[in-house]
Amino acid sequence: MRLFFAIIPDKSTSVSLHANGNLLAKHSRGHVVAAERLHLTLAFLGEVAPERLDELLAVGERLPLLAGEVWTIDRVGGWPNGIVWAGSSQPCLVLSELVAALQQGLAQAGFPTETRPYVPHVTLLRRARHRLPPQDISPLPFVLRRVLLMESTLTPQGPQYRELRRWP
Repeated sequence: MRLFFAIIPDKSTSVSLHANGNLLAKHSRGHVVAAERLHLTLAFLGEVAPERLDELLAVGERLPLLAGEVWTIDRVGGWPNGIVWAGSSQPCLVLSELVAALQQGLAQAGFPTETRPYVPHVTLLRRARHRLPPQDISPLPFVLRRVLLMESTLTPQGPQYRELRRWP
């Protein structure tokens, strides 16, 4: 199973992010991520044996509860790997604490964890041909309501996501 922990934006935020992606696609010539696939990845686990799923569910049960705090998205940019992203100019303490708790729980359960610093972002475009320099956009509120454990299945049409569990 190809798994990751994520937070999904509400419908209004998804629509706004998708609209930004469509505008940015004109310049960067990338493939726009569908609104229903937009998410904020907290931890990507990659391939996990199905028999370890209960261990991941236990990690999710121990995460701090989200109470509708807001992460403000106010920047977009592109990376050399062809990803065009939406993120924030300011750190978000709630996200930092949540990801730290998640990484700690994963490590204690024996799962590999990311060694690079966490950079919260939503992928808007993939395979962009022209790199997009970072720029400001009108602020978008991304309400942090619940954490999801998601399964990703790769298809010729792009990844398909299936929710396995959600918290709080």
